[in-house]
Amino acid sequence: MKFTQFLTCFPLLASTAISAWNDFHLHPVLAPSYDTAKLANIVPSTNVTLDYSLDKLADPRSCVSIRLQTYEPVVLLEAIGSVLQVACTDSTVTIDFSTPAAFERAISEWLHDGEFWLITNHMGNCDAAGERGIYLVVGLNWDNDATAVTAETVKMGFGSIASSIAVTFSDVQGSLSNNSGNITFDEPGINVASNFSLPTDDDIFSDPPYFTATANNGYLSDAAVIRGQFSYDVPTQQLQSLWFDIDTAFYGDLAVTFNVTAPFSNNRYTFSPGTFFASTVNVPGAFSLQPALRWSVGADVGTDGAIHHSSNITMSIPDGHAHIDFMNSSNSRIVGWGPRLTSAVQTDEAATGHASPFIDFSIELALDVLDGVFNTTGGITATPQFINELSVAQSQTRIRKANRMIWPRNITCSNGFELRSAFNFSVDAYVTNQWEKTLYNTEIPIADECYPF
Repeated sequence: MKFTQFLTCFPLLASTAISAWNDFHLHPVLAPSYDTAKLANIVPSTNVTLDYSLDKLADPRSCVSIRLQTYEPVVLLEAIGSVLQVACTDSTVTIDFSTPAAFERAISEWLHDGEFWLITNHMGNCDAAGERGIYLVVGLNWDNDATAVTAETVKMGFGSIASSIAVTFSDVQGSLSNNSGNITFDEPGINVASNFSLPTDDDIFSDPPYFTATANNGYLSDAAVIRGQFSYDVPTQQLQSLWFDIDTAFYGDLAVTFNVTAPFSNNRYTFSPGTFFASTVNVPGAFSLQPALRWSVGADVGTDGAIHHSSNITMSIPDGHAHIDFMNSSNSRIVGWGPRLTSAVQTDEAATGHASPFIDFSIELALDVLDGVFNTTGGITATPQFINELSVAQSQTRIRKANRMIWPRNITCSNGFELRSAFNFSVDAYVTNQWEKTLYNTEIPIADECYPF
């Protein structure tokens, strides 16, 4: 993603409040592959493309495109420029043509005993706003004087018409960010974003009576553009392909004070303000895609004595790209994700141990096909962790997390305590109950200092 300066203003959010702009309203639009002037569009076909725009314009960058392979031939009425009007009842669809040529072509091409499909696009009273109607034709009555035909019909759904369904989500690239830490996107497409602050001077997690962690400051912001594709075979109820490209950026500013008054073994603590669900990208009866943004703040803490330690880290990922193949984890990959960070620590009381805060940021996508016939959930999780290990020269106890911790050395720091800090960053992809894979991991040394008693 290419980032440029974009001036915007967001007020400081209330404790654990979430701010976001993620409303998706799909509008049926004619796919650009159709030329409404061509009478050939009157001919029923077993291949049909249905586009839906995320805005009122038929911008291909913001479209969701559904390609259907159908059991029986289909006529897409919106693709016929000479259709003057369409009216529906519970059991009929009446079509008025504006030219005798179109009327005659329909007579010659449409089977008189029916057994094909009509798809309407909010014409007359045939379907709800923002939706299309699907009708099985079981008979036809022609009116030569009015150049109109009345089809005897049965209203059906996507699961009845399609032998296979393939959906492509918008092909959108680009984003905008400003230098205040707020991240937003200003491009058409499936964009999701949120900002929220942690409670100030509140205990975000604790282990009474010996341990508390207080958030002195905490602000988190994230944004993503989502593109993707899936194909599904209806008779076998088998997914043929499913992948998503996720372009993302996030910003975190976290300051935590750890106050430990007695020894205790390593524990992993987590505070979560909840999950933000953007509005669903939904074509009723065909599919729904539910994006979710999840944040959590936590720490790995363990010590053989009292610790009073403060950590502050400001971190941004301005340019992260992920390709997540739900069907094959080996095809999943990422590029970018270079972290930018500043950090500071202060230790007023030390014992051998560690106090290592982390942030988990996840983009999760839940897909439902044909009203629950098939569903799956997956996504990516990015975890930056500020690793802080304290080692007192006189102590022989080593209390550490099983992984991502630094071994105490105490080689040159013989009259004080050693503070070793590093930044660990990992990106994991997953499909719930299927697989999980680490796509990226890096550890950046920050400090190795000796502080005299």
